[in-house]
Amino acid sequence: MVSTRGEGERCVGDVLADIDPRLGLPQLTGFENHQGITHLGPTARPFARTVLGKGNGTGDGTEGAYNDTVFGTYMHGPVMARNPQIADLLLKLALDVNALPPTDDRWYEALRAERIATATQPA
Repeated sequence: MVSTRGEGERCVGDVLADIDPRLGLPQLTGFENHQGITHLGPTARPFARTVLGKGNGTGDGTEGAYNDTVFGTYMHGPVMARNPQIADLLLKLALDVNALPPTDDRWYEALRAERIATATQPA
């Protein structure tokens, strides 16, 4: 994987992206603020495909990358708070377990729906 500084405008704003289906995670929501361009190497897979936002900045719709248990993203700020399933996945990988105890995530689902609705409203 190679990342360089882009020459165009900075990528700033909300991002929605469909995470690689092999990971079994819901749509990614986050915020990007970068001028980077990242080209994936031969063994890296795109973490997600953008629905809204610039992602890796290559114009191919990719966002982030992963290879085995290493993950990268251009998301800033509360990416794990907005997407606790990613945090759960990382914990499962780190602990080498198949499942974590269930939690009451109704508040999270309401906040997530609000963020997605806000990001997809016309400007």
